[in-house]
Amino acid sequence: MLEFFDFFLMGFVLAFIVGPWHLTFGKSAVILLSAGIGAIFGAVFYGRLADAIGRRKVFMATVVNFSVATGILALTPDGAWLFLAFFRFLVGFGVGGLYCVDLPLVQEFVPASKRGSISGLVTAAIPIGLLLGSFLGAFFGTGVGMAWIVRNGADPRPVDFAHPGLGARVAALAG
Repeated sequence: MLEFFDFFLMGFVLAFIVGPWHLTFGKSAVILLSAGIGAIFGAVFYGRLADAIGRRKVFMATVVNFSVATGILALTPDGAWLFLAFFRFLVGFGVGGLYCVDLPLVQEFVPASKRGSISGLVTAAIPIGLLLGSFLGAFFGTGVGMAWIVRNGADPRPVDFAHPGLGARVAALAG
């Protein structure tokens, strides 16, 4: 449940590309805001879709959405800030959709007596993803570059990091 690693990642990567790409404040703002705007639209779209076709299918679609969009970010040509902003919008679209679907989905399969605890664990993934993004940006950003950091965000396997086995169980249920 480290989807917020993908969501916040650019905040840490941007520090390394502002100079070489000659980004203005406005261009940087567009890159950063694009994920937030995408999250608004993604939450509305995927929330309605989940009501129509079910949360399991939509959960998997949102994971694919933000993972593929994050992977494509690794292919961003130097200086292509509009390309970067567009795919950041898609990352936000997927993460916004995931967040409105994952808590209700998880709660469907958790006993009523454990729902508060599990909701807390799922929500705790937000700062865990943020911490991981800041760690990678601070300690590896200058050495390995944006593409390497972003490729690590594209891997959906860290869904199991915060809740071992939960990602596999949810994927099996969605199957």
